[in-house]
Amino acid sequence: MINHRDRNHYLPKMMGMVGLVVSIIAGILAMNLYYFKEVEKSLMEQTFHDIKLENDKVLSYLQNLTEAKFEWLELFAALCDLPDGSGNESWWELLEESEKETSRLGIVDHKGTIYYGNHQSADISSRAYYKKVLLGEKNISRLLPGGFEGQDGIVLAVPIIRDSKVVGAACLEYSAEELKAHLEDSPLNQSGANLIFTEEGQIMVSSSGVSQKDTVYDLLEGMEFREGQSLDQMKQAVKDGQAGYLIYYENNNKRLLYYQPTGIEDWMVASLVKTEMYESMLYRIRSLTLGFITSSTIMLVSAVLLILGILHYRKKEEKRAQKDYLTGVYTRETAKKLVSQGLKGMGNKRFYACMFLDIDDFKKINDTFGHHKGDLVLIEVGQILSACTRQEDVIVRFGGDEFCIWLYGMRGRKQPEAIAARILNAFNISGNIHASIGITQVGENENDYDAILRRADEALYQAKGKGKNQYAVKR
Repeated sequence: MINHRDRNHYLPKMMGMVGLVVSIIAGILAMNLYYFKEVEKSLMEQTFHDIKLENDKVLSYLQNLTEAKFEWLELFAALCDLPDGSGNESWWELLEESEKETSRLGIVDHKGTIYYGNHQSADISSRAYYKKVLLGEKNISRLLPGGFEGQDGIVLAVPIIRDSKVVGAACLEYSAEELKAHLEDSPLNQSGANLIFTEEGQIMVSSSGVSQKDTVYDLLEGMEFREGQSLDQMKQAVKDGQAGYLIYYENNNKRLLYYQPTGIEDWMVASLVKTEMYESMLYRIRSLTLGFITSSTIMLVSAVLLILGILHYRKKEEKRAQKDYLTGVYTRETAKKLVSQGLKGMGNKRFYACMFLDIDDFKKINDTFGHHKGDLVLIEVGQILSACTRQEDVIVRFGGDEFCIWLYGMRGRKQPEAIAARILNAFNISGNIHASIGITQVGENENDYDAILRRADEALYQAKGKGKNQYAVKR
């Protein structure tokens, strides 16, 4: 039993302990509330970043597709026979070869009659894209309902010009299903969708996650807009050719849409994402936070041990994280630290060359044989690069199917080229891999890590431009 004197000494200590516990709990509460708000902000920023990144991928695909097809059509239009309807023109065989389920090539004469590879013809003289071609303008049509063998389609058209006069046109017709297939080949489709629409809002192509509406504005009509946003603001931004975000609510569920002009006619590309996953994560974080606060009193004693355990675990994880888990070579972050330090050396005690390597047609490997095969290829690449270089050299998995090699200590302008040739030969012997390599030398007093990488990357693109499976050097 505690007597009165003991109680007088005991109560202040108890009150101090209680005050300490309350202060710690209050501190934990404040820290977790702050943490929750920061996580909420970070998750939303990440959602904005992810949807824009996905939108940029679709935009890049469209621009690359149309640019490549227009270049091919313009070359063909410059060299082909003039269409005269005789059936003896030199391009009939090419037309027949181009007949596919999702695309076909057509040649138009000056009267507006288009000829296809199956020897069918049609009158397109009233089509808007043909009228633009007559003015000497290459262009892409709007969506043509049923315009491609009963399917919705689009047409890329370029004029055939002789003696400064338009005498016909070369047209490449695409089924909208081909564009749709690319829009659906996206991780975004798990929680959202992609679509292409015109300035008036007409939906030209969309992935399956989009409701069947004629225009994107019909799709958004009736949605709830908050935070000072409105559908009219989006319409005005689209009319002005501007990119933008739109937040709206469907049945009280938050939706995020990002749109931007494609630079192709008046097309816009948009990506939308449902935020249920984001909100579910926030709810879970909130629950965990409350649970942590409730149990914090019990966890005070074990907190120190837990922190020590976490620090020990993180130390082990940081050491393990220096190497890429799949290929066994250095990670990008670790390599930058090592190389940046190595560039400060003198004479033979520094890095003297950088090689940037990219596996040719790696996406085709993944698409054809699956990601497991792609992983096996990456593992083999890491093994070959390690076998063709020295222990002092730094091999980096830069990202995806890109690798970087920093050569250390040796000298000689031809030495990196010999190593590159050795690597390409090893790849060829493997029978599974082809790659392109860009090489750049490091100056004696040069220590700008990023500048050296950019030169090596430029050399890589030169190698790819020369036909892949080879190396190029940029001084």
